[in-house]
Amino acid sequence: MTKEELYNNYEFKVTARALKREFPFITNVYVNEEEINKYNRMIFFQVDINPYLLSQQYGLPLSNYVDKQLRSGEDYWGPYISFFLKGGVEAASPVNRAIDELIYSIHRSTAIPQELKLDKELAVSGFHGSHKTVPPDLMSVEP
Repeated sequence: MTKEELYNNYEFKVTARALKREFPFITNVYVNEEEINKYNRMIFFQVDINPYLLSQQYGLPLSNYVDKQLRSGEDYWGPYISFFLKGGVEAASPVNRAIDELIYSIHRSTAIPQELKLDKELAVSGFHGSHKTVPPDLMSVEP
């Protein structure tokens, strides 16, 4: 399967739209071409997030390290959403579970005809936070 075929697949489109609708902090869903055919039963994809919206939406404080890196103009990547938040895995568990359950429910949904489904399951393999998401009131002022 090519990247274009995946992006044109109905299940992938529904999953990407649902993730962005249900989780407003997710701003983009995409896949690296080499990941599509790497595994027999899974396709891993990446998501761009706004860590500040994530923090606000769930009432969880952003990790000091992530905040500092974003405010210094650098992007941040983590394999798990817990890397972005204070409290680690335990704090992020409800968010991770909700994302995983949504993806799983779409894949198993009988509302999507079998011929429009992927023959592999989808899963998030990384979260990207851009320094461009820093709210203006938190921007560092350079002398």
